[in-house]
Parts: sequence; structure tokens; C-alpha cells
Amino acid sequence: MNIIIYEDEGYKDFLPLTWTRPVYDLRCGVNTLAEKICRQYPKTNVEFSCRYYLPGNKTMKLEKGLFINGRVLAHERLAQEIPLKGQDEIFIADKEIVAIRAVSKSFAQVSKKAKIKKVDLKVVKYPWELIFENTMELRRDKKFFGKKGKAKIDKSAVIYNQADVLIEDGVEIEANVVIDARGGLVHLGEGVIVRPHSYLKGPLSIGAGCKVAGEISRSIFHGNDNKQHYGFIGDSYIGEWVNLGAGTTNSNLKNNYGNVKVVINGKSVDTGQKFVGCFIGDHAKTGIGSLITTGAVIGMAANIFGGGITPKSVPSFAWGAKDRFKLDKFMETVKIVMSRRKIKLTALQEDLFKKLYRLAK
Repeated sequence: MNIIIYEDEGYKDFLPLTWTRPVYDLRCGVNTLAEKICRQYPKTNVEFSCRYYLPGNKTMKLEKGLFINGRVLAHERLAQEIPLKGQDEIFIADKEIVAIRAVSKSFAQVSKKAKIKKVDLKVVKYPWELIFENTMELRRDKKFFGKKGKAKIDKSAVIYNQADVLIEDGVEIEANVVIDARGGLVHLGEGVIVRPHSYLKGPLSIGAGCKVAGEISRSIFHGNDNKQHYGFIGDSYIGEWVNLGAGTTNSNLKNNYGNVKVVINGKSVDTGQKFVGCFIGDHAKTGIGSLITTGAVIGMAANIFGGGITPKSVPSFAWGAKDRFKLDKFMETVKIVMSRRKIKLTALQEDLFKKLYRLAK
């Protein structure tokens, strides 16, 4: 039986991070949500279903298989809770459908015949949950990490709790860097460069190709991000190809120690947490001296400049406070940025950006 990992309407609550990827390609710990699901069903054919405009889209259609919601945070008991073999069955966790095993010929028949089973699984609903779950997920992913990669580590670097620092090939840790894994694991993806005098505090996951400096704690950097200057980023999810200018700093705690609220789909949502940073979409950029307010959401391809405190919510393709980034200028910038990493913008990606320019606000 095939497995089909799909995304439902819940992806909207992860925007702008999900404008450019299916929700199951978000990272938590070392791996993506999809990778975590796949490794619980070894030697099983896995297919994917996502929104119509994303590259590699496969519209979910009727076929026999085990359909798993891409927002499931898979753990070691997933295949036991939701086994491949069996009859028509619908699996529920926290009032949400997390999986459907379809054996009958039509979904109508499945809905009539299927038994309902409640399962003990976590389904992420908001982006800050990826940050909260990062501590445990790094520890789970460590079991599958294998040997540490070959890295260049300056002799002056200080690493606390080295056993919980997961380093991939090509990592460079420069002079006087401090990596503190005493409070949680630290993962440095392939080719990550950590500039001198930086302080990295776990739980922390820095994706492949990132260049980082300053102070970073309890965050996820998706990949190919630039934060090469002083400034603090904490309790945040930074999308891919983001550039944070010198002095860019985010707040992760309100002065009154109250719960942080985040704007999701135009509505203010109480996170129920005191420590929440920011969420920045792919290809966004901040100018020097940008101060990101607590719980801020910065849209995909947004350009913030002029210094000072950012708004609570910045639209995608924003250019400063009032204008919109022109599409041709955005494309030109993307090509330059990616070429600096010897990566070429594909025709599929270019087509996606054109669609998102109409869709993303």
C-alpha cells in the first residue's frame, strides 16, 4: 500500500512560510515534517499532494493508500498508531483528521465503512509550535543523524556539551565562537559558516548553506540564510534565502511578561506562550538597525529598511512601509542572491514567484 502525504487547509495558518513550500516541507529539529513521516515507514512508496500552484504538485485523487496529513509530527510509534495494513479507517487526533486508510474503491464508500480511531499524535497548527517542539525533535532526530561531518573548527571556539552539537559536512566555526548545547541540541547543516564572536544557544537548528553571526537562540533557520552581523534572533522561524542586515534584532518577550499574540490570516492569535520571536518568509530582507517586534510576521519577499521598530505584520512583497516590490526587480535580486551560492533560479521557481505576486499579500 502506498503512502500519500498531503496538506490540508491548515497550511494557511503557516503563511508566509508556506507560500513557497508545502506545509510538510517545514523543518522541526534536523528534518522536515515529511522526512519524519517517511522514516517511520521504511521501504514503502511515498507520494505527495499539495496546492495546485506549487512545483511538483500532485493533486490528491482517489486511490488505495494510506493518506497522512503533512502537519503530523511523527514519532517512533507512528507506524503502530497508524499501521499500513488494515481496513478502511479514519484516524483522529485533537479533533483533526491525521490519516485515512483507503481500501474501498471510493471515498464515499470509505466514509461509510471506515471506523474512527483516536490516536495519540501531535498535529502542528501554528508556526510557533515548530519552535516549541524543536527541543524534543532535535533529540529524536539525533538518533538518525549518524556520524558528525567534517568541519573546520577554530581552536579558540568553545563548545558546551559537544555530544549534543550535530555538525554536518563543510561546517566552519570561526574564532571565539561559543556554542551552548546545555539547554538543548544545536544542529548545524551542511556548509554552515559561523562567524567570529558568535553565540549560538540551543535548542537551535541552522539549515544548510546559512552564514550566521551574533546571538541566536531557540530558533530554526530553514536554509541559505544570511545573518552575518551582530544582533539577536530568538524563538523564531526564519525562512529560506532571508538576509538580515547588521543590527537586526527581534524581541521574544513582552515587557509585561504577558502571552505573545501573532497575526495569523489577519486575526490576532494568542500563542499562550511568553517567549515567541518572529516568523519571516523566504527571500525577505531587513535593512541595518531593524528592530523586529515581539511575535511579528514578515511576509515572503518583503523588504524592510529605514531602521526602527517593524510593524506587527508586514505583507509579502512589501517595499518599505507603504510600497510594493516590483516583480521584475525582485526576480533580478533573487537571481543575484542565488548565483552567489552557485545556485540557478529554475523556470519552475520563476513561474511560482509570478503566481505568488498575484496571490500573496
